[in-house]
Amino acid sequence: MDKLYALARLIGVVLAIVAAFVAIPNVALALLILGAIAAVGNDMDRNVKLMIGAVVLTLTAKSLEAVPAVGVPLAAIFTNVGIAFVGASVMAITLLIVNRVRADWVK
Repeated sequence: MDKLYALARLIGVVLAIVAAFVAIPNVALALLILGAIAAVGNDMDRNVKLMIGAVVLTLTAKSLEAVPAVGVPLAAIFTNVGIAFVGASVMAITLLIVNRVRADWVK
């Protein structure tokens, strides 16, 4: 299963880069799903780092547009990566809730 998570992560990064230059329909949905798949195998420490990354990328990616010549594509790439991180964060939170409920009721 680790290879599946790694493949989803790789496809997500490649899709984030390609989508910065080519219009791809429903790319945000694809990035959310790929991010969620990639996060299933993560441990809690990695999930916390992902959540921080999702917040940082969501809030700051647009500011990269200020960089001359390459700013707009960079902003688009990091915005797309941020979308994948949001999908991963939602999956991490969902798994955390499921595990806590399971731990509370199954003893």
